[in-house]
Amino acid sequence: MSNQPSEHPPGELSRSLGTFSAISITVGAVIGSGIFFKALDVAQALPSIGWIFAVWIALGVVCLFGAFAYAELGAMLPEAGGMYSFLRASWGPFPAFLYGWTFFFAINTGTLAALAAIFAENLADFLGLSAQAQTWLSIAMIVALAVVNHLGVGVGALLQNLSTTAKVVALLAIVIAGAFVPGTETTPQALAAAPSVELTLGGIVAASVAIFWAYEGWYQLPFNASELKNPARDLPRGLIGGVAILIVLYLLVNAIYLRVVPLEEMRTLERADVPLSVIARSFGERWTGWLAVLISISVLGAANPNLLSSPRGFYAMAKDGLMPRVLMHVDKRFATPTVAIWSQALWAVALILFFEGFKELTDYVVFASLVFYALTVGAVYVLRRRAPNAPRPYRCTGYPWTPLVFIAVVLFVDAQTFLDPTLRRQSLYGLAIIAAGVPVYALFLRGRANANPPPTSA
Repeated sequence: MSNQPSEHPPGELSRSLGTFSAISITVGAVIGSGIFFKALDVAQALPSIGWIFAVWIALGVVCLFGAFAYAELGAMLPEAGGMYSFLRASWGPFPAFLYGWTFFFAINTGTLAALAAIFAENLADFLGLSAQAQTWLSIAMIVALAVVNHLGVGVGALLQNLSTTAKVVALLAIVIAGAFVPGTETTPQALAAAPSVELTLGGIVAASVAIFWAYEGWYQLPFNASELKNPARDLPRGLIGGVAILIVLYLLVNAIYLRVVPLEEMRTLERADVPLSVIARSFGERWTGWLAVLISISVLGAANPNLLSSPRGFYAMAKDGLMPRVLMHVDKRFATPTVAIWSQALWAVALILFFEGFKELTDYVVFASLVFYALTVGAVYVLRRRAPNAPRPYRCTGYPWTPLVFIAVVLFVDAQTFLDPTLRRQSLYGLAIIAAGVPVYALFLRGRANANPPPTSA
């Protein structure tokens, strides 16, 4: 794969990604920290194995319903910008700007910062790092990914393909090895120490927030629509196929977790001890030291689309005059939006230096994300009514019910998150970021008006 595509208009993004890369972006953007670290949160929030699988399946299907809608929108509007472009075409520039603003300052950079933090945390014991060294390793990961994606979409996609393949193979190895390990019985000590968990609305919401984080990133591919060789074919395949693979893989991994580490015992463990115990019992104690490396590779691959795909949204916003025009700069040699890439990297570094806590960052990201997921899926209804005859190479499966189910579920989870005292602070942070975009949008409009004053009469 060439780092410098041979043919692309100067100053434009190049079309060099195929179906495999599209699926890799979707799968690779999602598999990261969630499958390793959120199993404990779900186990502590729900009362039984049946409920755990029911919620994992239900929210996986909800994300698939969202992918149906995004696939229609992406095939219909195959341009750089992803969700920003969908919102602009349906709801208008103001909601689109608020999304881009929130995506810059909370969703994308918050995700990148959280993944960088957990990347370094997992390597800390393996490498014997101090807390200060962990911070520097987090920053180094972000800078390294920015360099890779600066050098061309081909280099970034190659990293994505390799890391995604490695992650899927590693997770399948866990599934296969765990399937041949004799099931573990709950010890009387673990049964006595395990907290009692009842089915509550708060528990379902807490589990849903954790699972939505595990699926976070499934929306990334439409940002690369203008770089797909055949968006009408590759984008629906990449989105729907990628999410379907994720649902199956997550269910298999959770089945192995609960087979090897009984639910009552799992509830007594620390966050990282769940996958550590599975590895130790499936492969032997000597392999546990390499678990940190496995997780960090997974996290690295999940973080890459935040700089491979997402900066294309700011490229599109800058083209519309709703972000500084410097963000639409495309490197003549590598055909990548380098200023957008590096601005995201630098803000993610700032978040690492300012915030502490992986869980708080992930809850903050999920709340802000769900608001705009619902609004974007709603764009399918708007555009079906406003442009009924527009070409739609792919039409949302199950329309109008699948988008409706998606919108209802994510808005319900977001509302309950805000009402939950333990999660309200993260919700308020997300609302504050969204609200801060309102006066900024007014300033951009004023600047555009001053730059293009109306003609005066003679």
